Amino acid sequence: MADDISRQGTADPVPVTLLVGFLGSGKTTLANRILSEQHDQRIAVIVNEFGDVGIDGQLIMSVDDNVVELSNGCLCCTVQGDLADTLRRLLERRRRTIDAKPFERIVIEASGLASPGPVLQRMLVDPTLHAHVQVDGVITMAHAKHIVQQLAENPEASEQVAYADHIIVNHCDQCEGDELAAAETALHACNPHADIERTTRAEVDVGRLLNKQTWDSARVKAAIENGVLCGEHDHEHDHEHLHTQGVGTLALRTDAPMDLPRLIRWLRSVSARRSHELMRLKGILHCQSHAQAVVIQGVYQWLEVRPAAGEPPAASALVLIGRHLDAEALRREWAECMART
Repeated sequence: MADDISRQGTADPVPVTLLVGFLGSGKTTLANRILSEQHDQRIAVIVNEFGDVGIDGQLIMSVDDNVVELSNGCLCCTVQGDLADTLRRLLERRRRTIDAKPFERIVIEASGLASPGPVLQRMLVDPTLHAHVQVDGVITMAHAKHIVQQLAENPEASEQVAYADHIIVNHCDQCEGDELAAAETALHACNPHADIERTTRAEVDVGRLLNKQTWDSARVKAAIENGVLCGEHDHEHDHEHLHTQGVGTLALRTDAPMDLPRLIRWLRSVSARRSHELMRLKGILHCQSHAQAVVIQGVYQWLEVRPAAGEPPAASALVLIGRHLDAEALRREWAECMART
C-alpha cells in the first residue's frame, strides 16, 4: 500500500482538518453538516461509525466496503483499525479515481476523549503520510454550557482546547450571557491564540472553516509578526486560577539574535522532559548567520524549522503551549539560547 501511494508523484498534499471536542460538544453534528451541504468541495470525512453520523439516505450514491459516496461529491469513511492505515487506504482510493474528480481535502472526526497530539504527530512523522497530507488546522468544538466544568475536571478537554487553531463554542442557545462569557474566558485562558466562534447546532460556514491554513509557515510568520500569537501578557496565572488542568501558554521574546543550533537542542530537550507536557510551539526567529527569518513550529517531539521569505524580524518570538510549564526556568533557558557575540 505504501508503495502504491508513493507513486502518486509530486501532486500537492491533501489538506487535513482534525475535528475534536469533548463528549456532547457537537462534532458529529458538524461532520454531518459537512457531508450534507452543497459547498462546492469534495471532502472525505473519516468517522468512527457511520451510524453515529446518521447520513441522509437520499444523499447516498453508493456504498463500497467502509466508504459511502454522497451526491455532493463527498465521501464518508469509517476508521478501520489504525487511523494511519485508514488514511493510506483513502489516499490509495483517491489515486485510483479515474471517472470522477478526486476529493480535495480530508476531515478527521476524533473520539470525544482523544487528544489531538498523537494524531497530529503521526501525520507529521510518518513518511508515507507526510508526503501526501498536510495539516490544515485543528478545530475544537466546545459545549458552551459545560466547557468550564469540563476544563476543570477532564485533562482530555483541556488538551483538545490547547491544540486548537479555531474553537467553536457550540450550543450557545442553552446559555445565558454570563455563562457564555465565562466559557469564552476559560477557553481563552487555556489557549489565548485560537480564534473563537459562537454557534448553535454547529451552523458554521463550512468553506471558511475548512481553509484555515494555520500550519502554513507563512501564516505562522504573519500571525506572530502581527502580535496574534505572542502578546505581552503571560496567561500562566490565568489558567491556574480557572483550573484548566494546568494547561497554559508562555510567550517568549528577545531583541537579541538567537543561536539556532542551541535553540533546537533546547527545544528537543524541553519536549522530552517528564516535569511537564509540551503540546504545541510556534515561533519566528532572528538567528545569527541567517539572512532570512526562521519559522519554527512543533507538536510533541516533532519539530519543523524552515526559512521564511523576508528579512529577519526585529525581535524573536516563541509561543509554548503545554501543561505545568515552569515559566521561570523556561525563560532562563530561552535566554541561554541567545547568540554570544
